[in-house]
Amino acid sequence: GVTDLDLYEADARALQPARTNLARVPHTARIEVHWHDVTHGLPRRYDAIISNPPFHVDRADRPELGQAFIARAAAALLPHGQSWLVANRHLPYEATLAAHFGRVEILTQARGYKVLRATQPRA
Repeated sequence: GVTDLDLYEADARALQPARTNLARVPHTARIEVHWHDVTHGLPRRYDAIISNPPFHVDRADRPELGQAFIARAAAALLPHGQSWLVANRHLPYEATLAAHFGRVEILTQARGYKVLRATQPRA
């Protein structure tokens, strides 16, 4: 099971709601919530990164934010690590994932969203 969970959030306003939501879920994991923009890199390496990458600046779509997030997440994974992400179906993340991972799968698509899993991060 999960023993450690680090939550990274670039928007300071979202930190307390995240803490509140996490407190509602029974767990024994060590949880830390960080105010940090993942597009600037991560301070440690992980077995798994689960995300809904950012893609807005104000109300404008900026898929390059999500693409930068994916690149930084791949660099922060251990060699056996994997990235799971949910994204709006129209966002062009597959090519970025393929550039940073050896294997990319679309697990499901529904209601305008897609769930992807990427494994074999490239060093």
